[in-house]
This record gives sequence, C-alpha cells and structure tokens, in this order.
Amino acid sequence: MLLKIENLSVHFKQITPVKEANLTIDEGECVALIGPSGCGKTTLARAILRLQPQADINGHIFFEDGDLTQLDEDQMCAIRGGKIAMIFQEPMTALNPLHIVGKQVMESLVLHNNTPTKQHVLDLFQMVDLKNPPRIFKSYPHELSGGERQRVLVAMALAGRPRLLIADEPTTALDSETQSQILALLKKLQRELNLAILFITHDLSVVEQIAHRVCAMENGKILSGKAISQNICGKPEPCQSDKVVLEVRDLNVSYGKNHVVHDFNLKLYEGETVGLVGSSGSGKSSIGFALARLIDATGEAILNGQDFFKLKGKALKQARRDIQMVFQDPFSSLNPRWMIKDIIMEGARIHHINEAETHLSKILNQVHLDQTILNRYPHELSGGQRVRVALARALMLQPKVLILDEITTQLDIQTQTHIVSLLKELQQKEHLSYLFITHDECVLKMLAHRIISISKSGVSVLLERP
Repeated sequence: MLLKIENLSVHFKQITPVKEANLTIDEGECVALIGPSGCGKTTLARAILRLQPQADINGHIFFEDGDLTQLDEDQMCAIRGGKIAMIFQEPMTALNPLHIVGKQVMESLVLHNNTPTKQHVLDLFQMVDLKNPPRIFKSYPHELSGGERQRVLVAMALAGRPRLLIADEPTTALDSETQSQILALLKKLQRELNLAILFITHDLSVVEQIAHRVCAMENGKILSGKAISQNICGKPEPCQSDKVVLEVRDLNVSYGKNHVVHDFNLKLYEGETVGLVGSSGSGKSSIGFALARLIDATGEAILNGQDFFKLKGKALKQARRDIQMVFQDPFSSLNPRWMIKDIIMEGARIHHINEAETHLSKILNQVHLDQTILNRYPHELSGGQRVRVALARALMLQPKVLILDEITTQLDIQTQTHIVSLLKELQQKEHLSYLFITHDECVLKMLAHRIISISKSGVSVLLERP
C-alpha cells in the first residue's frame, strides 16, 4: 500500500469540508474520486500535499514509511513533486503568466535534476504529445490553448518522476479527442512507471476509461462504491423566432502570422442557442473573445442593427451591455481581492443600472446562490459556485446575447444539470440568445438548436443537432 488516509478531517475556521475521510491507494493503482462540486474532493487532495497552511488537519496520511501530517515544511518540500505530484484543475492560475512555460517546467526540473537542460523540457513536452515543442517552450500561458496548457501541467508534474500523481480534474477543459489522448498517456505512464494515480473527476465516462477503483465523496465524507446518477434535462424547446440579434460576417482572427479563424459566419436568432464545437486550439475561444471585442478581428458583427466592431466611446459602452461573455476559467476571471458582491455589482455600477440591489437578489435566486455568499472571496468558493458567480455578473447587465465559453466543463454532473436547466429557463423567460462553446456532447443535446464545428485550420462547418 502506497498511500493510506485514516480519519482525516480538514478544518477552516468555522467549516469542515473534509470529515473523517478514509482512503487507500496501492502502487500502480488508479483510484477515482468523484462527487458533486463543493463536496471536499480538492480540499482532500491539497491536504495530502499540505498545501493549505491555514487549515487544521486531524487524522493521518501515511505515505511509504511515514505520516505526512508529522513532517515539517522542509521535509514536505522534498515530497512535493519528487514523490507526490499534482496536476491542478485550473491551468491558467497554476502557470505564471509572466514567464514562458519552458522556463516554468525547467524550474520543476531544477528541483529534481542537478543539470537540467532545454532538451529535458522538450522531451517532456514530446512525452505528453505537445506538437511543436520548441514553439511551446517559448510561449506564454495565454498564447496556448486550454488543452496545451493542461499538457504543460502534466509535463511539469512528471518532471520529478513521482510515485503518486494527484490529478484534479485534468481533462474537464479538454475536447473529447484531446481528453482521450491525455487519458491514454496517463494509462501508458502508469504502466511504464508503476505510477499510482488519485484521479479527481465528475465525468463518469472518464472514470470508466482509467480507474481501477471508484470512491464517491459527499458532504466531506468518502462513501466507497456509492453511485452518482446522471440527470437528463431533455432537449431544448424549438426556437420559433425569426429575429436575428447577432449576425457575424467573414470574421477573421490572427495572432501575428498565425491565422486561427477563417471567414467565420453566423446568424444567431432571438432565444436560440448555437453550439460551437471543435478540438482544442481550433479557435473556438478566439471567436468568443473577438465577438466580445476583447481581441482584434476583422469582419462584421451586426448587433442591434449596427456593426459592433466599429462602435466607439459611449455607443460602444452601451452596446457592451447587450453582449456579455462568461469565461472558461472562472477563478482567473474573478478578482481575488474583491468580495463576491463587488464582483457581481461591478458592471451594474459602471453602467449605472437602476435598482441594482433589487436586481441582485433576483439574479442570485436565478443562479441558485445564497445571500451569505456575497461577503466571501472567490478562493472560498467551490468551482461550481465560481461559475455561477461569473454567470450572475454577466446577467446583471441584462444582455441579449451570452457567449458561454466551456462554462460547464469544470462542474460535476449534478451542477451541470442545474446550470443547463437554469440557462434554458432564462432563455425562455428573457429570450436570451447563447453562443455556447463546448466539447460536451451531452450538454449540446440539452441546449443547442444548431451546431457549428470548427476545424483545426479555423474553418467552420454547420452541423445538425447531435
């Protein structure tokens, strides 16, 4: 037995997210830990590596021949990365935005290799199937796709050749093709290195592909063998409107000489959801960023009868209320220094929305958040709660079009179902239109009226519903 957790409880001030948890992992075994958002999965994983110094930990974490709860910080530093490594859920917050990723992986190698070279890093990138390793080496995190960033984290975790790998939702932000490749890679490394894996996920299809054993977690407790059912929201109501709220003509996006989106066209009707699918790096998020005027693009975007791309000053500020974006990575899009109330109300204050306080209560009810959350900070929330805060912030401006960039990928099945039901309810009541960027076919079946597929060359093709 490589890892044994006995009666582990983790306390933070007045809350206890992990309660008397018990878990064992053998050498070369993959144990999946599943459960709804906020049940304590990530807290348990971080407790193993003692990454929460403010937490009060009771119980035992036996690894190899010692109890990790009894080690001092210097001893834990030798464990982290060298014997136990972790792949974090949100790569944009795990990677330093000010340094190229090659340098960051090199830093990990320095801790475990006296003479690391650039070639060692390139070999790691090759191992995790990153294409064009020299380009990846000199790229900053924001210049990579979500899938590429996640592979960099996998490479960084493997730098010290650990015996136990803790993978916290490593495939949730990846398209199905990339997800399968990462899972195949982990399975291969597990066989070759006799690597033990604690795989945290809410995707039951992933569990089937990789796990030898499954443990479920609810309300801070591990319940071995407990099944979690998947609820089905049903297909969307047909879109009857013939009113076009957004028409995109010949949209092109380039990053320097890298042309990522080619002549993208779209008519989005009132009350309609268009699903935007494609492999990681195909340009899906770039389309969303361009339509929200967050990056430069060429072409036309006709919103409310005027070209949104040509607006300036007060006209642009007013039009921004009608098209809002909810980002893929909620943790990095929420100001960590602001309380939740300030985050949600920011747009309302900028645009001087009347009765904003009353509207805030309504929005909180719609996204199933309690009033007590308003005085908390983003790091105090679960992944699902952060997504709902980001959605509430966008809804405060009462937009006509929402660009939703992979907002359900980091959520457990139950929370996904709640969010999808919420989006459908809002759409029917407020006649909202959605451009829904995702790789989750199940979510597409529940939400999308039409689907556009983006190839790796940036070319779009209209598909039927799945």
